[in-house]
Amino acid sequence: MVDSGGLWTPPEDELGEALQTAQVLIEEGRADEAGPYQQRVIELARERAEGSPNHYEAKHLMAATQYELAGSLNASGRHEEALAALHEAQLGYTELQDAGVLDATSFLADIRARRAMTQAHRGHGATAVLEMDGAVIAYGQLVGGADGLKHQPDFARVLAMNALILRRYGDPALAVASADAATQLFLQLADQINESPQSLSYARYLCTATAVSADVHAAEGRLDLALEADEIGLTTADTLADSDSATDMRTLVAALVRKGKHLGIVGRLEGEACLRTAYDTDGETAVRVVEELDRGLPLTLVAALENAEIKLGPFEQYHRLLALSEPAPGMTLATVSGRTDPESAAVRATELAELVRPLLMQDAEAGLTLGLEAHYLFAISSERESHRMRYETSTYVPIWAQLLLDISEAYYQAGRTEMALDLGGWCAEVATALIPFTDDNPTMKDLAGSCYRHHGDLLAAAGDLTASHHAHEAAQQLQLGR
Repeated sequence: MVDSGGLWTPPEDELGEALQTAQVLIEEGRADEAGPYQQRVIELARERAEGSPNHYEAKHLMAATQYELAGSLNASGRHEEALAALHEAQLGYTELQDAGVLDATSFLADIRARRAMTQAHRGHGATAVLEMDGAVIAYGQLVGGADGLKHQPDFARVLAMNALILRRYGDPALAVASADAATQLFLQLADQINESPQSLSYARYLCTATAVSADVHAAEGRLDLALEADEIGLTTADTLADSDSATDMRTLVAALVRKGKHLGIVGRLEGEACLRTAYDTDGETAVRVVEELDRGLPLTLVAALENAEIKLGPFEQYHRLLALSEPAPGMTLATVSGRTDPESAAVRATELAELVRPLLMQDAEAGLTLGLEAHYLFAISSERESHRMRYETSTYVPIWAQLLLDISEAYYQAGRTEMALDLGGWCAEVATALIPFTDDNPTMKDLAGSCYRHHGDLLAAAGDLTASHHAHEAAQQLQLGR
């Protein structure tokens, strides 16, 4: 829901009516229908802001509605437009913060979280993991601050979103830690949340968290914990299904399927009744959830390291890398950045990267798992501006670039073109950091050029010929020394 932050009061006019209609649709789980109303709010607020450069109330309304519009665009499958709306929201909130009229920390964290979900919808899972990591860290700091109690429900919400993305594109062990933390926090805050105008939205995120918890606990053989999560999720989804939202009904069907499958594993006959009800209610959704469960989960970091030791033989860094599965001092292990400090992250990423190329030839799944984990650690070390990534660029960045080149190509060969393109974009971005070292280092020049060309090839395969041309042109200019 659009949050005014205390800057404005909704007016009693066309703008106010459009805003109210959009908010009602979102709360009813019909976000895909809210877009036209949100666009009208933005249009009217922009007219007011243009008449007065210091009309901060209108500017805040524009930023808040751009954020909500992104959610509606995502619900309609218009993910590129959603990213553009989030960019506008970020610019608006940053302007308000720079003007000293608003502490935009939570708003900017929410933008990162929604951008992460948008990237996940596009299949750009590596970017999604890192964006959501930043959102979780930001909310963790807010919860630890003076107004921590106020931010707790949204911290739970972001943890649930983080769990969903990690379940798809990261380590399931991190995903379940995030999901369990979200579920526990939602239950602790139940009274506060039930009195909130956003109670239905929070309930939907609770269902997200319990679904991830159930999936991972069941996959790891912890059926008692899986069924406990199933029960919470099903009870919540059943309440939500009283709405007219098709989305909420699909959530209920998914919860019935999960519980039915897990009851079947432990030999309880009532599982058949859950599955039968699910198929009778929405057979298409039930089939989709069953297929998702049957596909299983990605490898955990621990499992990938164990596979690497089997395939490659014992390696010296095994126990140091295994320690990444435990939280760093002062951290809770629900994010990749919780694995280690930013300085050590570059070193551990390098050690992981050494394993990736030989492992890809023998166990592609394990190789890609370790490759992604290495990329996440490099990216976190870079974003946190560690000494190693800032002042030892010529040592670490070439390793990062080559890693991205290898795993992006491997994803492409495996037919996972969205992930390949996502990592190819990172590859080209990292290659840019190599440019200062290319004049007197042919190896650096060849590596940077390979990154640009690879990205260009992927863009061409995706049909973006203009961007592909620019990427190949950059590679050629680099080779010519221009």
